Amino acid sequence: MLSSRPISVEGRFVGVAVARELDWVFLATDPVLEDLQGAAFPDPAEATRVARLVLLRGQGRMVA
Repeated sequence: MLSSRPISVEGRFVGVAVARELDWVFLATDPVLEDLQGAAFPDPAEATRVARLVLLRGQGRMVA
């Protein structure tokens, strides 16, 4: 059985992290994050962190 977690940034649904044997793969639903499509992460929290960085930087916002 596959396990998945929705990925949202500031209330905006941007993708899904799907568990594989040793990691989680990001599946983008938001075109702004298409460069992350298929990227592997150790856990959904890291996928969320990176998606947030990419999304906010793409909007010209400073990220702390």
